[in-house]
Amino acid sequence: MTKFNVLQKKRRAQIAEHKRRVHGDPNTAKLKNKSQPLSISGKRKRKLFKKWRREQKEALQNGVITMEDVKMAVAEDNAKDNAAKAPTKIHMKKSSRLKVRQLKRAEKKNRKQSTGQAAKAGVDAMVE
Repeated sequence: MTKFNVLQKKRRAQIAEHKRRVHGDPNTAKLKNKSQPLSISGKRKRKLFKKWRREQKEALQNGVITMEDVKMAVAEDNAKDNAAKAPTKIHMKKSSRLKVRQLKRAEKKNRKQSTGQAAKAGVDAMVE
């Protein structure tokens, strides 16, 4: 078993060295620190809400805060959200069907606009 551990250590070291060569900084050979993605997965979001609710419940039971404080805080949060909400982009994979539908809608809009302009131009030409 000890021989396997030694081999595994060497293998891990080789993998780490390869990663540093490929993805690391060429001068320092250190891996770059990547920033966390802005979007939160649904599972993570549920987990965070669960934790927050549990903390609120414990605070209520311990008497640290009252129900009125919680209601006021929620009302303030809603007011802040409604007042200045930064637009966040949610990246989702779009199915090919959705893309086809969007293209068809765009074509219809363009057709309506072009026929409307042609009709106006025809009426103007007749007037002159």
